[in-house]
Amino acid sequence: MHEKNKEDLGLEIHDRIIKSIRKENRKRNRKNFSMLSILVLILLCGSFYFSYRDEILSFVQKNNGREITADFLTGTITEKEASKSTTENLQIGKDNTQAIYRDEKDNKMVLNVAKLDLADDDVLNIKTGIGGFYRVELPDGSIVNLNANSNLHYTASYLKDRKLTLSGEAYFEVKKLLAGKKRVPFEVKTNQQSIKVLGTEFNVKTSGEFDETLLFEGKLNVKGVNSGKENLLAPGDLIRVGSNGSVVKELSEGEIEELLAWKEGFLYYENRSLAHILSDLQKYYDFDFDRKLVPKENFTIYLARENNLGELIAMLDASSLAGLKLNNKSLIFSK
Repeated sequence: MHEKNKEDLGLEIHDRIIKSIRKENRKRNRKNFSMLSILVLILLCGSFYFSYRDEILSFVQKNNGREITADFLTGTITEKEASKSTTENLQIGKDNTQAIYRDEKDNKMVLNVAKLDLADDDVLNIKTGIGGFYRVELPDGSIVNLNANSNLHYTASYLKDRKLTLSGEAYFEVKKLLAGKKRVPFEVKTNQQSIKVLGTEFNVKTSGEFDETLLFEGKLNVKGVNSGKENLLAPGDLIRVGSNGSVVKELSEGEIEELLAWKEGFLYYENRSLAHILSDLQKYYDFDFDRKLVPKENFTIYLARENNLGELIAMLDASSLAGLKLNNKSLIFSK
């Protein structure tokens, strides 16, 4: 890619994200904003579901219903009940009259939960594969945009308590829901945190060592799973929660931009090591490399996810002192 094109790409994504942030800040003065609260939730974690399955089922109040797994990686749907288990191929429809279909305009696979035949005590697990975007439409009108390599766990009694668990990465658009005159909260469980939405917009990033939550707007209550300590965040606060406690700080616009670039179809890395970038790219592309041989270089770079892996490696190679070459699915360092 030419230098001018890379510069234009950087300016485009920067302007798009910053304008979005400022636009949402102006909404705070609108009286009718309370009719809809937007929740931004980004989580990056490993095998949370498989390590904490019992905790997940307890959190979503699982009883004796079915456990249904829609696996977009293998293209199958599995139903487990008691000692019985059946697996069939996912049936992908052509339009929104079907429970699962491909939206060609947005290039996303869509799953409309309300159109699935679920009983109140059923649990639905949604697993995504490498690459691609997925949209889950919830019965209350909320939307979950799932990124690659993610797991969303949902109970069919969701409208009673609005509890979900998530591993991976997602962008949530959460609608206000009332039970009489009382607002029904929206809760998300991760490894390190239990997050309760109080009408807000926020970003969450989790890893094996700690979880981070950044509040953009409204109020957010974050409770440490291990410590039990609760923190009420103000707009602009970022809290990092780990096994040894929590730390609060304020992020810059550049740090916010890096967190949100994926939703715009980009990957943005600000002064990140090549090892960090390559490890992150493995969430989206199927390749491997020897971590011991990665040159110690830092980059500030935008990458478009619509490009294939070879094109992204070529962009990194053009900016690197070390030669990067893709040999089948293995990345080679030649300098």
